[in-house]
Order: sequence, then C-alpha cells, then structure tokens
Amino acid sequence: MVCVKAGSAWRCRSLCLLALAVLFLFSRGVAEAGEPGTRERTFLRALEMFDVAKTPADYRESALQFESLLSDGYRNGAVYYNLGNAWFRAGEYGRAIAAYRKAQPFRPRDVYLEANLRQALAVAPGKLPAAPAPWWSHVLFWTGWLSFPEKVYLAFGGLLVSALLSALSALWRNSRLAWSSGAVLAVGLVFALDAGLAYRDIAWPRSAVVTQETVARKGIGQNYEPAFDQPLKDGAEFTILSEHGDWVFGHFAGIGDGWLRREHIVR
Repeated sequence: MVCVKAGSAWRCRSLCLLALAVLFLFSRGVAEAGEPGTRERTFLRALEMFDVAKTPADYRESALQFESLLSDGYRNGAVYYNLGNAWFRAGEYGRAIAAYRKAQPFRPRDVYLEANLRQALAVAPGKLPAAPAPWWSHVLFWTGWLSFPEKVYLAFGGLLVSALLSALSALWRNSRLAWSSGAVLAVGLVFALDAGLAYRDIAWPRSAVVTQETVARKGIGQNYEPAFDQPLKDGAEFTILSEHGDWVFGHFAGIGDGWLRREHIVR
C-alpha cells in the first residue's frame, strides 16, 4: 500500500491506529486480570506446595492452586508451565498436556517446556497420532518461534513506524517515504494477523484433551453406539468441531470423529 497524497496518508494513519488499538486490547486481554499482588502470593504459595508435595494428592492440591490463578481470565506462560508440572506429578497426563500446550504460545523456545511435553505425551495412555499443523503455520513460518507478546510488539512497532513514515511522506511530499511506509505497513499487518491468530487460539481454543477413560458416541447421548472400537483414554488430543450442551463433537487424528461428554475433557 502506497500513500502519496495527503488524503491517502490520513487513511494509512487511520488504518494503523485502528490496528494498534486492536493489538493493545489483545495484549491487555491476555496479560492483565486481577490484582498483581494477590496473583504473586498465590503463585508463590502454589510453588511452595509443589516443592513439599510427596503424593499425587499433594501435587493435585498444588495444581488446583495454580488453576485458581486462571479462573478470572488471566493467562501466563509460567503459570501454565508449572500447572503442567503439577498435573504430571499427580498422574493426570491429559491435564498436564493441555497445560503445556497452553504455555507454548507464551514460551515457544523453552527447552524444558518442550521436554516435559514430550515426556507427558510419551507416558499418556491415550496418545493418538499428532494432528497436522494448520496451513497458515506454513505460510507464517516463524509463528512457532515467536511468543504471543513478541508478535504483538512486532506488529505494534511495524504499524507505528508505518504511521510515522506516512505522516512524514505527506509532510515532505517524499514518494520514497511513502513506499517505505507501505512496505513497513505490510510487514506490520502480517505480524498483526499472526498475533490475531495466536490470540484466537489462546482465548477460544478448539483443541482439547481427554482426561479420563471414556467412550465416544456416534450421537449425543449414552444410547448411541460407540464411535470407535476402543474407549478413549487419558491424554488423547483432539480438535473440537462443534458443541451441544454437555457434549462436544471432536475429530481424533487417525481414528475419526465422535461425541463425548464435556466433563471428560479439558481445553
């Protein structure tokens, strides 16, 4: 997008400012909720409980303490990572896998997180073949390298620089600055798209994990025939296709689709 005329420059600036406002709301919606002091105390208490835990029940209590931090919409990579560790020690591998997955957008380059996730997947009795990566992750090839906050910052920076270049090009009537503004705007919008996709997956996840042995059905209700030859077990990951009341309809890689009760999954 190139802006040479003053009217076009104002349109470019308006588009940039709108995108910046959306990104600002995205970042606040994920990073801020509740009183920081209260969260810090709860987090430290959960860590202390984890350190002294000796039995699965003790680790479950630590996990519930970590989960209490997430009850009001607060999302944090460190909380999810430690929550996964607590559920893993409690022997609840499906819940551990779900927590580690949620930590990944915030800590994509954390080698400990990756190692712990691999270990949880290896021991989970319900492990299924991995679902294929979404098509857009191949186009936005860097998406697995950058955290959600980094994507927001890069988009914010690109759009801000583009707005400044657009204003300067209109002020100085410089076509090179206009071209530069358009190029930077394109980059900023790509990162904004990536940040938006990441936020969608964080705020409205379509992936879920089975937390206990259960039978998937061909329809909504226990009277329908089983969808698969074997029950689903703890740790089976799937993609939610639709929801109806207490039931969810999911796609399980390698075996097909089926309905199961919401109480048997975590997302």
